[in-house]
Amino acid sequence: MLVAGIAVLIIILIASAGGSSGITPKDLAKKAALAKAKAKPKAAVVVDPLITPGVHDWIARRKGDVSAAVLNLKTGKEWLLNPDARDQTASIIKADILETLLYQNTKSGESVANAEGSVPEGMIEASDNDDATALWDQIGGSTGITAYNVLAGLTQTTPNTQGFWGETTTSAADQIKILEQLSGPSKLLTKADQAYQLSLMTDIDPGEGWGVSGGVPKGVTVALKNGWVPLTSNSDWEVNSIGWIHGDDHDYLLAVLTAHDPSEGYGINTIRRIAASVYRTFGTEGVKPATASSKTTTSKTKTTRSS
Repeated sequence: MLVAGIAVLIIILIASAGGSSGITPKDLAKKAALAKAKAKPKAAVVVDPLITPGVHDWIARRKGDVSAAVLNLKTGKEWLLNPDARDQTASIIKADILETLLYQNTKSGESVANAEGSVPEGMIEASDNDDATALWDQIGGSTGITAYNVLAGLTQTTPNTQGFWGETTTSAADQIKILEQLSGPSKLLTKADQAYQLSLMTDIDPGEGWGVSGGVPKGVTVALKNGWVPLTSNSDWEVNSIGWIHGDDHDYLLAVLTAHDPSEGYGINTIRRIAASVYRTFGTEGVKPATASSKTTTSKTKTTRSS
């Protein structure tokens, strides 16, 4: 305001001195408005929650690979870390299996709760593999889930065609698309479908609630699905977590996939660190300057009961 005021004063003095300079009050008003606009403070740049200094340094030092995606539902802004990575889903695919089942049953006029009894609950809440296999077969295996995924906009997910559903490969960005079908208006799932699946994903068995819930305080709702599986040995793990976090002025979707972890706990700790950083960052969004875009950043290191 001070700069704008000085600009106006200078213009007025020039006009007075010029006398017949031809400057009109309308000209003065335009120049004053221009000076005011130039004097406006710049808006704070939003922080990329996936490459805050602490997380970036940790990812650079850790063993194995990590990719992630986060979508802020309040702003619609999405960030990606190592977007070209493709990982085995392990048990996070169970969220996709249930969405496919709900979609198919709604199309045929069935209620999933009545038709399947406790099977979906076992698959999501306890991550039971037998329940997952039963539902995988029921939806038509890779053919059925591929048809649903196409409708949901997934382009980076390849279902396993041999019945080994946990060996499906995917990206963090595609997992956000799965979560979007639950977090807002969907052309594929009814509100009842969404409420049913979310009721299961917010009631995960004790001991399996780790993952994208890391750093999230009590009272904030977390709907999640985790997956973990040894890849080639007990010192080579895939550990993944996807979920929707909302409450306490936060509302976002997060997917973190880690591969080639030396242990299951190592992968879990990585996801917890990233999740906690995302929650903290969104709590101070728009205050700190951004560092760099994670969409173009690749880390120096290359994610229940699992399949």
